[in-house]
Amino acid sequence: MPALTRPNILFINTDQQRHDTLGCYGSPVAKTPHLDRLAADGVRFTHCYTTNPVCMPARASYVTGQYPSHHGVWMNGVPLSRRAETLQGALGRGGYHTGLIGKIHLDNVWLRGEPHPEYDFQVLHECEGDPYCKDEYFHWLDAQGLYEPYLKQFKREGHRNGYVRDLPEAKHMNNWIAGLCEEYVQQRAADGRPFFLSAGFFDPHHPFDPVEPYASLFTPEEMPMPRYREGEEARMTPPARGMYDAIHAYCQDPGPRGIRATIAAYHATIAHVDAMVGRLLAALEETGLADNTVVIFTSDHGEMLGDHGLLWKGPLFYEGAVRVPLIYRFPARCGVTGVQGGFVSHVDLAPTVAALTGVPGPHLAQGQPLFSETLEPQPTRDAALVEWREKRFQSDDPFTVARCLVTEDWKYVHYHDRLYGELYDRRDDPDEFDNRWAERPDVAAEMQDRLLAFILENEPCPPRTDIF
Repeated sequence: MPALTRPNILFINTDQQRHDTLGCYGSPVAKTPHLDRLAADGVRFTHCYTTNPVCMPARASYVTGQYPSHHGVWMNGVPLSRRAETLQGALGRGGYHTGLIGKIHLDNVWLRGEPHPEYDFQVLHECEGDPYCKDEYFHWLDAQGLYEPYLKQFKREGHRNGYVRDLPEAKHMNNWIAGLCEEYVQQRAADGRPFFLSAGFFDPHHPFDPVEPYASLFTPEEMPMPRYREGEEARMTPPARGMYDAIHAYCQDPGPRGIRATIAAYHATIAHVDAMVGRLLAALEETGLADNTVVIFTSDHGEMLGDHGLLWKGPLFYEGAVRVPLIYRFPARCGVTGVQGGFVSHVDLAPTVAALTGVPGPHLAQGQPLFSETLEPQPTRDAALVEWREKRFQSDDPFTVARCLVTEDWKYVHYHDRLYGELYDRRDDPDEFDNRWAERPDVAAEMQDRLLAFILENEPCPPRTDIF
């Protein structure tokens, strides 16, 4: 199997996309031909888990290779330290050109007026997706007289029920991102520099607002109903129940018709992203760069999409919130294809890219390379860790701290200093309806020991260079 020499890396990442929303992951309704082709031509990982089910902690794990408890971004609103050792910083020092176009979200977004810090990217064109953040995309939209109508519709339509965005497709953020990525690829083809490009799409994150022609591709009646059992909210843990109550107090139509309209809108935004992925893959082919470019696709975390009566993400460890797609496509000459079923994590991205490029990556990374030097898929771990930490903004409340360990047989959620927990039998109860934490204390205790062992075994531990 031929090895690669300083390959380019195109890292395509979406926001809030659950694993089962692509045709290649078994979706019966998805319209994702380009991503399905990417998976057919590459390696598809079936059990990739986020490190944290919200944006900033998960994205910081992308670039540091660390879990949130080590990189410090424990929740949205906690910026990554400017002193953090990043993947893009290591690649830049190793002679790579580094760029990020789209969503970065390693610093705060809400009402920020100044440009986002570069965090070692040599080129940054920011599009966070939230119009309250007047980033580069929304300045571009404003110059064409389209920002104020955009913001007005954003405020009017809400964030939960889905609607058609009143905007020409050519002016949509997905197209803006794809166009700048095409320009970036053309520039690298011209100067011959190896590159790491992160293409960060905001979709399919709420408010679930597709543009045409994608909005008309899906009808609510054709959408599958979410996983829900009547009355299950009464048995939820307090964090999940609090989120359930908040969502149902706000939703205009939380019933079957309303949620299916939301699901249709969600899939429409994914179809739009898929079309843009097609453009990026075509740009690699047209510039002759496909033969030395590794393409990676994933999402920062998932989306509940009505499962268990919930939307969005947050203090939730259900599969919809924490399990995401992950695809690696190598140049065709490498002949690396297949499906990998072991557990992988976002902490593996930085070590894998570092190994593929031959550049020493973040030395405190907790992940592992997913491929050997000869591009053979490496054995993956037998469990995945997801973290959560939260308290009310600027309060003296104690933290709610949770750790989730997913294994082949069980999913266990430990809440520090709380008299509740979660335990799901992944074989007999794959939809996670029956929390068996109270009735199976023997398994809960065993999983707690296994969780502690996993945490200790994956502490960042750089090599010792001398005895003094």
